[in-house]
Amino acid sequence: MELCFIGGGHVLKGELDDIFEELTKKIKANAKVLVVPFATEVSNYDSWMVNLKQAFSTYTNATLRLLHEDLSKNEMEDLINDSDVLYLIGGRPEKLLQLIEEKELARSIENFPGLLIGYSAGALAFCKDCLLTKDDDYPESLVIKGLGLVDFSVEVHYNEASDDELSTLSSARRIYALPDGSAIFYKEGKLHKKVNDVILFESKKKLML
Repeated sequence: MELCFIGGGHVLKGELDDIFEELTKKIKANAKVLVVPFATEVSNYDSWMVNLKQAFSTYTNATLRLLHEDLSKNEMEDLINDSDVLYLIGGRPEKLLQLIEEKELARSIENFPGLLIGYSAGALAFCKDCLLTKDDDYPESLVIKGLGLVDFSVEVHYNEASDDELSTLSSARRIYALPDGSAIFYKEGKLHKKVNDVILFESKKKLML
């Protein structure tokens, strides 16, 4: 398994171009990409798929499929097992994690042998501690249980206004802060690649990687 954590950004505005260029090195021809949309509302599924189909349009014969929440557990597991890439989209991470629990899909995701891509909320959900820092949606910072695929946390849509909060939260965990258009890749127990600016918060210290 390899993990890609994307901090955010608009596909159609070219803000993810550097990340998708890196992904071309990791996604083989004829790959089956399964989009996991549980972090958003069903009414948003179509627009997400339109954007992602454009983003993957330059990949050789890549096939995008949607893991609709109305499918049965067995149908979902079959789709996951028949895929090369899982792409967990953005939205509300607590909604994403709740549906993964309700559909009993955590084990299938944990055992997935291919490439796992988490965009925004999807990236947050990969972590042991899923951090929800203060913003318009969350008046107070929260730490909820994530999937536990890695022992660090990430901050998505990072900006410096969150530095004090991230510094405090980093006393108990390592946090990679990802601005829009930035990403990290993790495999075999280590972070082996970054795309654009990534900031590390650890033991209340801030470091540009």
